[in-house]
Amino acid sequence: METEYEIRLRETVDQVEACNSIQIEEYDRGPIAVYMEQAEDAFKIIRLVQDAALPNELTRNFHRFSRLLFSWRAASPFDKIAGEFHIVHIAEAIVRGPQSSSFDPDSELGQLIGEFRVFETHPTGGTGTYSALRLTHNQDSPEIWYFDIRQGPTRLDISYSEYLDVMLHTKGLYNWQYLFATPDKENYGMRASLPNLHDGLEFLTRKFPDTDLTDLRDRWRERMRLVNEEA
Repeated sequence: METEYEIRLRETVDQVEACNSIQIEEYDRGPIAVYMEQAEDAFKIIRLVQDAALPNELTRNFHRFSRLLFSWRAASPFDKIAGEFHIVHIAEAIVRGPQSSSFDPDSELGQLIGEFRVFETHPTGGTGTYSALRLTHNQDSPEIWYFDIRQGPTRLDISYSEYLDVMLHTKGLYNWQYLFATPDKENYGMRASLPNLHDGLEFLTRKFPDTDLTDLRDRWRERMRLVNEEA
């Protein structure tokens, strides 16, 4: 039986596929971990290799996909607008261990990245981006980080379950994650992404009027204003 989040995933994909202004580039549901019917089943596996306490936050928006890849692009003349999500199972993300990195593992940045557990990537677009959680002791929710090859890691002000919610609202619009990062004129990835995010949010608002993107559009305006003020 599908989990509640799996149902929402399927409905989101169906919604995008039904839009005649969008071309589907790839859709791969991957295998499903049918032996993990509940989040607690995944936690039992994680605890075999992870001795730190696991935040209850990770049980929300539980899905059983070992991986699920969905990518799309708007039809001409809006074909610069695109999105993608490639999620992996929370147990796989944590058990698999650290993300491979070219950074010196003994450096401060290398040590930080070594603590990342990647749960969402973007292989189709080749954007050099991924999202990861960082488990810390005595926290109700893990830290969420967005890695952009143009910028490096950026801490996001969003929880794991909220991330998975917004991912569906935005249909995986590329670089939506910067809407949850602190505005910073030195963050090149954010500055470079804001114009495309504006066009993408406007496009999604027109094509999917039943999805309320007001908060995300407000976040875009606030970041654009602050970045321009600091420029």
